[in-house]
Amino acid sequence: MRGPTEKAPDPVVSPLFVNAIHEELRAYGGERVGDPRPCPGCGSTERRKNGSQREPKTVARLVTDDGIEDVGVAVQQYECRGCDRSYQGDLSALFYPDCDYAKPVVDLCRFHAAERSPTACERLLRRRYGLQVNRDTVARYAERFDGPPDGTPIEIAGYTYSLSFLSELFGDGDADDPPQFVLTSHRGLW
Repeated sequence: MRGPTEKAPDPVVSPLFVNAIHEELRAYGGERVGDPRPCPGCGSTERRKNGSQREPKTVARLVTDDGIEDVGVAVQQYECRGCDRSYQGDLSALFYPDCDYAKPVVDLCRFHAAERSPTACERLLRRRYGLQVNRDTVARYAERFDGPPDGTPIEIAGYTYSLSFLSELFGDGDADDPPQFVLTSHRGLW
């Protein structure tokens, strides 16, 4: 049985754009996330920090010249003082429940899955964004959430991008007040 073939980057998409996305996603790497929350066992708010999970939670998988690079965050663990149960902090600011990747990546999958097959989305995410998301994962996200995420499509150099994704990474996260992208020449990032 053959393994997956290497997919070449899209020659029209600037490596500077892909590198900018990678750098913004790498900024999450190593952070400790997990806000305090009540104990899921007994509901007590009396807790103490109890280290972090052994394995980081994956924010994104980046396709680089050296192969696949996982960007992950450390998940804060808490221990309940009432029942001694150990549990994760609240991850809802960065992750949807039971999703493998961070919200911006999940929303990007959903955005493109509204118009394409899961296989086409996997290829597009790898070639245009430098992200590795398996087609089965894309299909699962498309089925799990109703419709595409709230996002305005924006066309740049003949390609459609999610303004929400770009705002999340390069702006203040508010797609209603998008960042002002300035191109000083036809040789801009796009």
